[in-house]
Amino acid sequence: MTRESRKAQRFAVQLPCQFWSYATKSNGTVLNLSAQGCAMTAEQPPSVLTYVSLDIDLLNGEGPANIELAGVRWVSEHRCGLEFIRVRPDILMRLRAFALLLQQTS
Repeated sequence: MTRESRKAQRFAVQLPCQFWSYATKSNGTVLNLSAQGCAMTAEQPPSVLTYVSLDIDLLNGEGPANIELAGVRWVSEHRCGLEFIRVRPDILMRLRAFALLLQQTS
């Protein structure tokens, strides 16, 4: 997915995250974020066209934002792009509020 085809602006961040698929759980860092997706770096990123669950620490003192299902759309070395597919409504509201805050401070 190219930047031009994105539905929402992404904001540069450095947020710790955990992602898992099946029995494998790994740590990573979210590099940019919107309510629809993110880019992430990890020691061993998931393979393209696989699906993962993701917990993103928004560093706001609340619990992590849990993305129930995300599709891996591209992988390049230690980076990958994720499209959020299934997100609970309350988490989606948190992501949108976080993106709005980033937009106001950028």
